[in-house]
Amino acid sequence: MQGKRHSLMVFLFFTGYAIVYIDKTVIGFAILPIEREFSLRPEQLGYIPGIFFLAYSLFQIPAGWFADRFGSKKILLGSLFLLGGFAICFGWLGLTFSLLLTFRFLSGMGHAGYPTSCAKAISASFSIEKRTFAQSILLSSAGLAMTLGPLVAVYCLGHAGWRGSFISLGIIAFVVMSCIYFLIPHQQQEGFHSPLKQRDVSYRQLLKSPVVILLFISIFCLNIPSYGLMTWLPKFLVQSRGMSTSTSGLVAAAGGAGMWISSLCTGYLVGRYMQGKEHRVVCTSSLLSAVCIWLVYLSDSAMSAGLFLFLGYVFLMASFVTVFTLPMKRLPMYAMGAAMGIIYTGGTLGGFVAPIIMGYLVTMSQGYFSTFFFLVLVMVVSGLVLLPLAGKYGQFSSDATPKYQQGETDDQ
Repeated sequence: MQGKRHSLMVFLFFTGYAIVYIDKTVIGFAILPIEREFSLRPEQLGYIPGIFFLAYSLFQIPAGWFADRFGSKKILLGSLFLLGGFAICFGWLGLTFSLLLTFRFLSGMGHAGYPTSCAKAISASFSIEKRTFAQSILLSSAGLAMTLGPLVAVYCLGHAGWRGSFISLGIIAFVVMSCIYFLIPHQQQEGFHSPLKQRDVSYRQLLKSPVVILLFISIFCLNIPSYGLMTWLPKFLVQSRGMSTSTSGLVAAAGGAGMWISSLCTGYLVGRYMQGKEHRVVCTSSLLSAVCIWLVYLSDSAMSAGLFLFLGYVFLMASFVTVFTLPMKRLPMYAMGAAMGIIYTGGTLGGFVAPIIMGYLVTMSQGYFSTFFFLVLVMVVSGLVLLPLAGKYGQFSSDATPKYQQGETDDQ
C-alpha cells in the first residue's frame, strides 16, 4: 500500500514538474513571435524570462518557510493555481510589454513554491537512501519537458500562436492541480501536513554554513547556462546559424533528451557508487559540459549542434542533480523547506541574470561569441567552487546543520 502511495505521489509530482519546465521551455520559442509583435530589442526580450526568475528568487525562501509550517500539499496546490492562472493571463491579457512582464513576474511567484514543497514531501515520505533517486525522477521531468517541449512549442506556436499556447498550458496546470487535490487524500500524507510545532529553523545558522553557501554558488552558476540556453538557443540557431524554427526545435529536443537520460541515471549512479565523492562528480561533469557548450557555438550543422548540446546537457544535469540532492541527504526533515529554499534561490537568481546578461551581450557584441564564452566561464566556476568540500565532507552534516542537528536521528 505504501509503495502504491509513493508511486502515485512521485507520478503526480513528476507531472507537475513537467508543466513547470515546459512553461520555461516554451518561452524560449515564444520570444520570436513576441519580438515581432511588439518590436522589442534583444535586451528587452531578456527581461521577459528574467523577470520571471526574479519573482522566483524573491519568493523561494518564503515558500520554503510556508512549506515547513503549513504543509507541502497546500503550497503545491497554491503554486499550480498561480502558475496556471497567470499563464492564461500572459496569453490572454498580455497586450503590452509591461503587462507581459507583470504576468511573468506573477507566474514566477507561483513557480517558487513547487520545488521546495516537493522536496519537503519527498524528505518526509522516503528514507534517506531513497531520496536521491526519488528526487532525480522528479528532476528528470526537466529532460522530458526539454525533449518534448520544443517539439510541442513549435507545433502549438504554428497552430495556436504564442497566446493560445500559454492559455493551453495554464488549463493543463489546473488539471494537474485537481489531480493532486483529489487523488492524494489527506490521510495518506504524513509528510504533507506536518507543520513545525516544537522546533524552529534558524536561517542565520544555515547561512553561516560554508556548505550551504558553496551549494548556493554552484547551483547559481549551473542555472545560468541551463536557462540561458533554454531562452536564447532557438534565437541563436535561427538568426546566427540560419536554421528553421522546426530544426532549432529538434536541436533543443536533443539537449532535452540528454538532460532526461542524465537526470535518471545520475541519481542512481551517484547514490550507489559515489557517496562521499559528490564534489568530484560535480567538478568533472561541469568541466566537460563547458567544453560541449563551446562546441555547440562552433557547430555549423544541426546534427553537430544537437550532438554537442546532448552531451553538454548530460554533464550539466549530472552536476545539477548531484548538487540538488546533497542537502536532502544531510539536512533534517524539519529544516528541509528552509534550507532548500535558500539553495534554490541561488538557482533562480541564475535564471534571472542569465537571459538579461545574454541579451545585453548580444546587443553590445552584435553576435554570440561573448555570450557563449560567458556560459563556459560560469560552468567552470560551478564545478571548481565545490572543491573545498573535498577536505571536510566528513563534517558535512554537522556543518550544514549546526546546533539543531545535534541529538537528532532521522525523522522517518
